[in-house]
Amino acid sequence: MSPIGRVFIVLNLVLAAGFAVLGGQLLQNQHNYKELLAQEQDGRKDDADKARNTISQLETERTKFEVASTTSSTELTAAKLQIAREQDDNKRLSQVTSDQAAELKKAVALQEAANTDAKAAYKASQDAYNSSIAAIASRDEAVRARDDATGENRDLKNTIASLNGTIDEKDLKIASLDRDNSENRLLIAAAEANGFIRSMAAPSLAGTVTNASGRLCTIAVGENPGNVDIQSVINRMPFAFAIYDDNGYKCDAIATKYEPSANAVLCTLRFTRGEVIIRTGDKASTKP
Repeated sequence: MSPIGRVFIVLNLVLAAGFAVLGGQLLQNQHNYKELLAQEQDGRKDDADKARNTISQLETERTKFEVASTTSSTELTAAKLQIAREQDDNKRLSQVTSDQAAELKKAVALQEAANTDAKAAYKASQDAYNSSIAAIASRDEAVRARDDATGENRDLKNTIASLNGTIDEKDLKIASLDRDNSENRLLIAAAEANGFIRSMAAPSLAGTVTNASGRLCTIAVGENPGNVDIQSVINRMPFAFAIYDDNGYKCDAIATKYEPSANAVLCTLRFTRGEVIIRTGDKASTKP
């Protein structure tokens, strides 16, 4: 055999040995890969089972949550409706409370009025009772109270009749006085037409000027022989004093007010012949 042939044989042996080794390794690796694949598949199967269990659990929990959410929504809606009803009830109760408060105030006012009336009635009944006791105590015999009352009633009727007669007499007198006043007014009108002056009817008074300032003066009354009510006369018909001194008449002083504490008359001066000086101590008289 030639050397080349031997080389090829050696190469073939080497290659065969290499292929054998490589095939062994490949078979070993294939076996390892199959074991790894089986382990991996077993692991994936476990993971898939766990995932399915987790998904199932989550779906169960989701279902529970959905049921709880639905229940919560229902309860929330019911709560809102209840709150709305409570609010309506509160409004109604507030209105009822306001109405009841108004009625209570009215009732209190009525009760207070009733208490006042009751107190007044009680006082009146107490007074009537006391009066009754006094009346009964003043009677000698209780059994004759009816007869006494009848007699008193008869006396009252007689008294009323007498008073009615007195009233009739008063009415007649008033009518007579009205006629007299009418006649007096006619007489006064006739007298004034003939020169009568109302100041001529002034009361007879005399006094002394105690103070004078401008057109005002005060006259202390020294003589009032008729003891007339000076203020009443002033109210009905103001009269005048004649102011004078030793040299004669100065002016008139119209009476405006009477001061009882000082027995003095406040006057307004009326000058008829130009203004003159009125001094303290000047004389005054309504009948010069």
